[in-house]
Amino acid sequence: MNWRLALTLVLLLGAIASGWSVWRMAHPAGEALLTTRPDYVLRDFEITALDRQGKESFTLRGPMLQRDPADRTMSLETPRFLVPDRLGRYWDVRARRGFVPADGSRLELRGEVVADSPPDAPPPTRIATDWLALDLERNRANSTAAVTVTRPGLTMRGTGLEADFDRQQVSLLSQVRTHYVPHD
Repeated sequence: MNWRLALTLVLLLGAIASGWSVWRMAHPAGEALLTTRPDYVLRDFEITALDRQGKESFTLRGPMLQRDPADRTMSLETPRFLVPDRLGRYWDVRARRGFVPADGSRLELRGEVVADSPPDAPPPTRIATDWLALDLERNRANSTAAVTVTRPGLTMRGTGLEADFDRQQVSLLSQVRTHYVPHD
């Protein structure tokens, strides 16, 4: 073997080893664990949030809430929100998962989202979808996903939703189909 070829191979292996070493120092394995580990976790919790006037804005219950320290977002497992309307009656909103961005401006619910109107606010209304965003400051909700709204004798299906919990108003935005069964 030519001594120049041997020297070239040794130098190439040295360059690869030093490059790998520099890359490992810049990306330590422990750093990935620190950014994915929550800085706090709440289990079997209940939180009541107040608005600027000191009135109840919502109550949140769930088995687990986690906060990501890297981006300051929160994730929720099977959250249940009790959202009061202007008369103090509660909408009951549930989902498989929830997400709160760092600024807390809204709440996104995903997976089997169901919102039931207050039992003492006729007509009883149920909203079902796979994705719903809640604006808890304004007591409103919206969705761009497929939505089903049911009331006694009435089923409406469509894409997109805007809801005002204070006024008990629910609007489907497009591709609306309605099935009505009159009461006797």
